[in-house]
Amino acid sequence: MKTVLSAPAMLALTMLALASAADAATVAPHRAIYDLTLLRANEGASLQSAAGKLAFEIDGSSCDGFTVNFRMATKYRQEDGSIAVIDTLTTTFENAGATELRHQLKESVNGTVKETDRISLTRKSADAEGAATLKSKPGEPFTVPAGAALPMQHQLRLMALGEAGGGRDSSIVFDGSDGAKSFRAISFVGRQKPPGSIARDAANPAAAALKGDAAWPMTVSYFTLDGNAETPEYQVSFDMYDNGVASGLVLDYGDFALSGTLTDLKLLDKPSCN
Repeated sequence: MKTVLSAPAMLALTMLALASAADAATVAPHRAIYDLTLLRANEGASLQSAAGKLAFEIDGSSCDGFTVNFRMATKYRQEDGSIAVIDTLTTTFENAGATELRHQLKESVNGTVKETDRISLTRKSADAEGAATLKSKPGEPFTVPAGAALPMQHQLRLMALGEAGGGRDSSIVFDGSDGAKSFRAISFVGRQKPPGSIARDAANPAAAALKGDAAWPMTVSYFTLDGNAETPEYQVSFDMYDNGVASGLVLDYGDFALSGTLTDLKLLDKPSCN
C-alpha cells in the first residue's frame, strides 16, 4: 500500500496549521484534534476501512515566526485483511519574513520507522530564490524557485483573498515535505460564512470557541510542476475560520478520501510582539 500521507497532503495540512498566523484576521495559536474516518473508497484503493487521528499545535507570533507540531496516525485495513498503521510526525518552523524554513519529519509504518529527514531553507527575501539542503542528502543542495510561497505566505494569501470576497489563486508552493519538489497549488476561496452559520460546528461542543467567528470555504489542489497532470496529486477542502482554526476537513487522495471531524480545540495564549 502506498504511503497515504503524501507530500502534498503534508503541505496542505501544515498550511492549515500555519493559517492561524494571519494578521489580517486574528492570530490564534491553538491545539486542534480531529477524528479521521473513511469518506470514500474507489475500487482501486483496495480499502475496507480507515480511521485515525490528526492533531497539530501552533505556537509563536507574527514577530518571531511560528512553529507547528503535527501528527497524523491512521489505521488502514485493506481488502485482503492486512492492516497498515501509518504514523507521521513533523515539526515546521517558518520565520516572520518567510526567508527561513525548517522542517523535520519522522514516519513509521506498523511501528517501524520508515523515513526520517530534516530540511532547511534560507533566502534573501520572501520572493527570492531559496537555497536548501536535506539531511539525508548532504552533498546535494538544491534551489527553490524564485516566487515560491512558503506555507505561511500561501495561507495569508488565501485568507486575504477570502477577505476580498473570494476567488481563485494559483501559486507555486514549497514546504520541504517532498525533498526538493515544489507544487502548483490551485485554490478556490468562497464567500465568507457568517458566525454561527455552519450547522456542523454549531452542533459540535468541541467547536464552541468558534461560535463568534466567520469562516471561508476553501479547496486547494496540488499539481506537479511539469504541467502535464490533468488531475491533482492531492486535494484538501475545509472551512477556515478567521482565527485560523479549520473544520470540516476532507483529505482527497484520488482513489479514496478521509474526513476529519474536530473533536478537541484549545486556544492558546497569544505571545505579544516586543
